[in-house]
Amino acid sequence: MRQITRGILVATLATFVGSPIAATALAQGAGQGNQILREGSGERRQALDAMEFQPFDRTILAGLTDWVGNPVSAADIDGKPLLILTWASWHSGSTASARAAKLIHDTYAGNGLIVIGVHSDDGYDTAATTAERFRLGFPIARDAGSKFRQAIKADMDPNFYVVDRAGNLRFADVERASVRDAARIVTEETREQAERAKSATLDKANQPVTRTIEVVAEGDVAKIPEWSIPVQPPIAYEDAGWPARWREYEELAGAEFTRRGSRQLPVVDFNSQLITWTGEKPPMDGRIRVVYFWAHNRPVSYERVQTYMDELQRRYGRDIVVIGASVPAIRLTSNDRNNPDAEAQAMERFATTLLTTLSRANLKHAILFDREWELLTTTLGKASAWGTQMGEEVATAEYFPLVVIYSTDNMVRWMGNPLNDRFAVALNRAIDADPAVRVRRERDEQYLARIRNR
Repeated sequence: MRQITRGILVATLATFVGSPIAATALAQGAGQGNQILREGSGERRQALDAMEFQPFDRTILAGLTDWVGNPVSAADIDGKPLLILTWASWHSGSTASARAAKLIHDTYAGNGLIVIGVHSDDGYDTAATTAERFRLGFPIARDAGSKFRQAIKADMDPNFYVVDRAGNLRFADVERASVRDAARIVTEETREQAERAKSATLDKANQPVTRTIEVVAEGDVAKIPEWSIPVQPPIAYEDAGWPARWREYEELAGAEFTRRGSRQLPVVDFNSQLITWTGEKPPMDGRIRVVYFWAHNRPVSYERVQTYMDELQRRYGRDIVVIGASVPAIRLTSNDRNNPDAEAQAMERFATTLLTTLSRANLKHAILFDREWELLTTTLGKASAWGTQMGEEVATAEYFPLVVIYSTDNMVRWMGNPLNDRFAVALNRAIDADPAVRVRRERDEQYLARIRNR
């Protein structure tokens, strides 16, 4: 069965290619010395930075229509902090952000924070139903013609913007993992403190600016060579400060290293002969590996995930490599058990339909076929269990959707549901902690400095 399946895949999967890279932004948050993660890159990020600490044009609120909940006017936000979410109810990443905004609203509304959801013109007929289902509790409006989005330079939903009590756009296009901190900062301030924050932090012309890979133009990023970044010494990984593991999810996924209480987390091999890449293997040096496991005959494993993963690859660019690991979900009937070739035939059918699925999906991130469950079983700390038993286990698994974060030494650092806010927090922490990511960023910076000083 192994030879048959590999032959099918090697012959047919090689036509697919890897995903492009893009950039994201990490900027120093103003006020109280907090670091607030921003999105965006290149000229757009520079334009967003220029908008921060400038008066927010409250008149654009008048262009929002068809409010669900009480409309919010320019007068309503005078002297109050405002959190703006641009979203679309039909987009899984947006609904996850809407739920995050609900939690922030529930926490800070009593201190004056106003939250509004600015829904895309497209698909607005589902906004009210979605808001009711998730009990969002904050007003939602239609952005007819995307004029509001254009005014604040929002790009791909979801986006977060934060306005302080002084009426200034304090944080433009904030990463979801940092929104709560940004909301806390502007909520805890008085209006006078917000005014002083502007004068105390915004003399950008006189402040030294540290260039980072995240704030350069995307065209420059595309020119950066791929570096050979060695795995760093083990002590560097041990002392890095990784995100707290989601133990409840590991137990649901049957991760045996959790049940055994072992401190030694699993290490996987992305060069294993049991793994087949559906295109060229993506660059991985100096990048966190973000792997979600899926099966095309198990929609719950991917239908709300893959678009989000494309978005993550675009946002984080060179800091991560997103990989969709297809695992065979096959089940044999009692009649099949009398056929010695039944499992190989089922695997062949699965591989063929996988190709059809990928040809229609047009994904922007890398895909591999974990054809004998090697990557999955190693990740879960299980003994190798390839064959009918593992195929049926995957077919009936309750832990989908499942995403795993691996450090650059290929060690499991976190696993959980990619649609839960814990994932975004864990990913940002893993990127900041990884020693090889830091080395790669330094080389990127040195390269950019050289080409710009010519």
